[in-house]
Amino acid sequence: MSGHRRLGSRNVPESNQAKRREIDTTRAEASSRSGPSSQLPLPLGQSPEDGIQSPFLPSHGSTQRAEKVLIPRLKRNIDGHSAPGSSNNADNKHRVNHACEPCRQRKTKCSGERPICKHCEDFKIHCIYEDGKRDRTKKEYNSMAVRVSGYEALLQDLGDRVCVADQAKIQRALDRENQDGYSGQDDSSTAASSRRKATRDGSDPLESGTERQEAGGKGCTESLDYIEEDLNRSAASRATGFMGKNSEINWLEQLRRRTEHSGDNVDGIDGSHMTFGSGLDGFPESLGKGPENIHSVSESTYHCDDISLVIQDHVEAYQLPPRDVADVLLSCYLESVHPAFPILGKTTFMKQYQAFYNHPTLQTGPLWLAILNLIFAIAARYSRLVRIEWTTSPDDEHTYFSRARLLGLGTDALWMHGELQRIQVTGMTSFYLMATNQINRAYAMSGIAVRQGLTLGLNLRNQDPKLADSSKEIRYRVWWAIAITERTLSVMTGRPPSFVRSDCTAPLPVPLEEESFMFPKDIYETPAVNMLRRVSTGESRATERSWSTKSSVSSSHRSPSESSTLKMAGVPTEAVDVAPNSGLFFLYLAKLSILTDEILQQLYRPPVVNQSWATVQSVVSRCHQRVERWHAALPAVLDFTKSQRDREFSRSRMCLGFSYYSTVMIINRPCLCKMERKIPNETERARSIDRANANLCVFAARSVIDLLPDQPNTVGMYQVTPWWNVVHHLMQAVTILMLELSLGATHCADTVPEILQAAQKAVGWLQSMAPDDMAAARAWRLSSELLRKVAPRVGGRIDEGLRWPGPLDQAMPMEDLLLGPSSQDHAFSSSYYPAASGTGDFTGYPTVTTWEPLMFTSYDNYLDGHDPSAG
Repeated sequence: MSGHRRLGSRNVPESNQAKRREIDTTRAEASSRSGPSSQLPLPLGQSPEDGIQSPFLPSHGSTQRAEKVLIPRLKRNIDGHSAPGSSNNADNKHRVNHACEPCRQRKTKCSGERPICKHCEDFKIHCIYEDGKRDRTKKEYNSMAVRVSGYEALLQDLGDRVCVADQAKIQRALDRENQDGYSGQDDSSTAASSRRKATRDGSDPLESGTERQEAGGKGCTESLDYIEEDLNRSAASRATGFMGKNSEINWLEQLRRRTEHSGDNVDGIDGSHMTFGSGLDGFPESLGKGPENIHSVSESTYHCDDISLVIQDHVEAYQLPPRDVADVLLSCYLESVHPAFPILGKTTFMKQYQAFYNHPTLQTGPLWLAILNLIFAIAARYSRLVRIEWTTSPDDEHTYFSRARLLGLGTDALWMHGELQRIQVTGMTSFYLMATNQINRAYAMSGIAVRQGLTLGLNLRNQDPKLADSSKEIRYRVWWAIAITERTLSVMTGRPPSFVRSDCTAPLPVPLEEESFMFPKDIYETPAVNMLRRVSTGESRATERSWSTKSSVSSSHRSPSESSTLKMAGVPTEAVDVAPNSGLFFLYLAKLSILTDEILQQLYRPPVVNQSWATVQSVVSRCHQRVERWHAALPAVLDFTKSQRDREFSRSRMCLGFSYYSTVMIINRPCLCKMERKIPNETERARSIDRANANLCVFAARSVIDLLPDQPNTVGMYQVTPWWNVVHHLMQAVTILMLELSLGATHCADTVPEILQAAQKAVGWLQSMAPDDMAAARAWRLSSELLRKVAPRVGGRIDEGLRWPGPLDQAMPMEDLLLGPSSQDHAFSSSYYPAASGTGDFTGYPTVTTWEPLMFTSYDNYLDGHDPSAG
């Protein structure tokens, strides 16, 4: 038997024999503990009494196999070697947990050493260990979790920009994470999920509000997608036309409805028959909609569109005023209008003007003469408002406008192709009509000017190498002049502009005076021209940048917070510093007009009705932050909130101030109503946002009126304000104040006396302007009567001296309005206003206006006894 070794007598290492004895001992102990009743579970439906042997159960003769336990795997280190104290064979053969990639590809046994195994070391192969299956799965899971979180945040952000139906879909998709989660999640996971849901809702987790379910039209901007009146039913309604929700005419019409149908009970608190939240600012939709109570928006307008234009067909089209009168009129225009409306190339036009009057035989085209007569018409109206005494009596504004109409706006004008001078004629006509409060006609003419500009591509960047950079800049300014006028009329009428922002790539105007880049002297060494060349050639994104001023802190010495503010406002810190000038003012005016147009698109256009009220609140907050960044980036010389001794930029500051506060009122106007009746279950957080926004709206209205002194002085006011639409700004502000008073001052209960004082101050200014302006007289009539009705709601009274002197349903005759009900109280004496005469020398463009010391307020702080002529 020596040649046949028994299987059981193999030479086994002592370590393996010890291991086997340990296993046998473990099995014996397990068998003694289990007893005879220790069996595996029977299959489903099988009882112990059944005599059928299951194939999954051990037989009676193999009880030892049923008690067998698994042999534990030897512990190994991370590198695959056996742990210390563990046995191994002589050849050190072992199984590693994870093989390197070269060994896996070659299907070779890997020794498992890190960072390089023996096989790769012997064959000089680059050894690399990739993640195992478990590690790859874990990393993929983490990556997917991050992506899902990103998608969830994206959906939350998009939820504020879509309609209510899409918001509901997004909300259901986000809520699935709670429904599909593990049922055994702990309390902290549940709380975190609740917090995420509350964050998406924009509410407190302990409250349940309905602002995310209510439509955005629940504010004062309801009925954005339909009209409530047949605007073609009468001549008056056709003359007024449609007035959108951001127009103060629409606000006046809402205020009239409230005051006429509520009586002493302005809010209908005791009206059990009224259903709040269904109609205008909480009033029933039936109010004013019956045949006997039809309200027309033409009853609430103060504009003069119902008055026919004074067109004198018998005038001589080519007749011109004397040289001295023409010089004064042109100087008035360049001083009071051109900085805010640079539709002309001033340098080129002045050369043409001098040549025209110095050489009477010079032949000039009709379009150029139309431009000249429009300048005279606009300046003649301004000179009448500031009451300039003339040594030679000029023609009135209607005569100049009639000549311009015959020369440039004849019957064939609409059929002519667009050209630069024709665009200037149409744009200046729109500006003149706006200045005379023919708003409906001005809006129509402005649309024509914009269309003609689009035909010439003025809205796009011009990269023609044959066209001088200075000529490109002049054309850019022509475009921005008509674009700002169009957007101003859009604010006044509530109608959409004739173009959208995405269609405009024309660079913003450079903040330079025209004279600084028009003269050819040292043209290649002038920093202004180099800046102009960079903008014209598109080296920088000029539509998104502007320049700082020397009056501000140098870019190298700005604090991080100042640099961040300038960057957020579109003003780069590395921009070229320029001195304050009218071009810098026009740049900031253009940027504000862009912001205002975007705000109107987001808050006052028909798609808003498909959004939730919570979305409207977030849009209001974002818009207000953008406007505040614009104001924070203003140069010090143009900051209208600070006391200024500078007189040169007084009108620029007032123009920016009026426009800024107008935009703030428009932003926050949707919240100026009783939202607790429109949305009864609104959360406390949302209500506090509504109250804060309403307070901002009222504060902006008061700020507009605070820009003017307490004692009216119309001559001084016209000299330092945007006189062409100052009535609009005053009516916009006083209407907001009266709306708050009609609501019982629920948002500003602690400032009721200040609101009443500001409202009466605005009415007093309109009263003082009435003798010279038909629109101001109508505005005085409307505001005084409405203020008389709403003041008692908060325990106030209006001064009897501010009331309209005649019946409200009958306006005063035109001649009485122009002379005024108390013309003796106004100083019309020629000795009070010094005579102004033109010299024909336009070097420096001398001023012809008289400064009124009473005009300057705390925002233009002059010392007592300070001589304005001293600088």
